[in-house]
Amino acid sequence: MADIIRNGKAYDSVDVKCQMNGIPIEVTSLTYGNAKEHKLNHTMGADATSWSWGKKTPNAKMGIMMHDITPLEKASKGRSILNIKPFVLTVEFVNEFNEIVVDKIIAKFQTEGREVTGDMGLKQEYDLFALSVKLNVV
Repeated sequence: MADIIRNGKAYDSVDVKCQMNGIPIEVTSLTYGNAKEHKLNHTMGADATSWSWGKKTPNAKMGIMMHDITPLEKASKGRSILNIKPFVLTVEFVNEFNEIVVDKIIAKFQTEGREVTGDMGLKQEYDLFALSVKLNVV
């Protein structure tokens, strides 16, 4: 069983509900979050005297079973998930304090492909081009 990783904390995928534009999907893994640029500022000396921060960059990647991705491929332009316009990915789970957490990701597929192994149930991990990652939207 795979994990869902949200800002470095792992949750069991069985406890996570995931929807793509409102349609439930079975994810095998999902990693998402935001990174903020940080920079040390220097004056005349060699040591940093202060720091500053810059832009925030969202990131995401998702593992999906082939039985969920194949219909998307067939329905997309040119049978390529790379042609699918940005979609809303809603992630819902109960955290360690028994609180319902809902996160919202706006992304599109950045990679496509297959990983064929001897394991039952084919799956693939896809890099997503994340436009927005909002944590705790409800």
